[in-house]
Amino acid sequence: MGDYTVVRPLGSGSLGRVFLGSGPAGESVALKVLHPHLLSAEDARVRFVREARALRDVRHRHIGALLDAFVHEGLPVLVLELVSGASLRHYLDQRGAMPESIVRLVLAQLTDALHALHEAGWVHRDVKPENVMLVSDELSSVEVRLLDFGLARALAPSTSADARTAAGVFVGSIAYASPEQLLASETGPAADWWTLGVLAYELLTNARPFTGERRRAVVAQILAGSPPPMKGVSRQLELAVRSLLVTDPTRRPTYAVICDCWRPIDG
Repeated sequence: MGDYTVVRPLGSGSLGRVFLGSGPAGESVALKVLHPHLLSAEDARVRFVREARALRDVRHRHIGALLDAFVHEGLPVLVLELVSGASLRHYLDQRGAMPESIVRLVLAQLTDALHALHEAGWVHRDVKPENVMLVSDELSSVEVRLLDFGLARALAPSTSADARTAAGVFVGSIAYASPEQLLASETGPAADWWTLGVLAYELLTNARPFTGERRRAVVAQILAGSPPPMKGVSRQLELAVRSLLVTDPTRRPTYAVICDCWRPIDG
């Protein structure tokens, strides 16, 4: 594919396939390619382009970097930083709830990454364990990367296609969606803070705050905004998480307040 050699598949999602690749200098990269069957789907092509634009606009230590973008035989290709490690989903599945000391560091890094994204004019809209790579879980060197910007949206849509998909249609994972996403309202940075709260709840308890056998039941719980108590979690962290899970986006804390949420009480 262009100057890159495909080595082997790494995975597949709703929007495209990801391959391990080798660059011109022998460097390892991740190649994300739009599914061929989605080439004629305008929404899929718009989302793929938006992912490239969002990653072009923001550079941050805890966000997987875009290295290149091109078209190969009619298919859009993104060349991404190859991030080693395992997803937070894999951690939860294999080891259960995460220790609070590590959770604080993970959430602090994601808070900074999301703030950088917001400052660059974008909202992620799909923060969940599957989209966060845990590079290291050693307490002295905890490090994560936020990945998969396929649902990212510009805060100020610059094209008619962006404007059409900015509001009015729900996209994302129901269990992690903010109330405003479910109501197809305009979504801003507060939507990402809600989703960070859902992620925090799950990391601390290994359970989702809003569940149900049917989508309607999950939606009803989200709109009610009253997750179950967090057993075994410190009162400080539980209050911090609950402050993010407020249904009214205008009442959710700001970046500066959220940063303080993840600091231990003893400083």
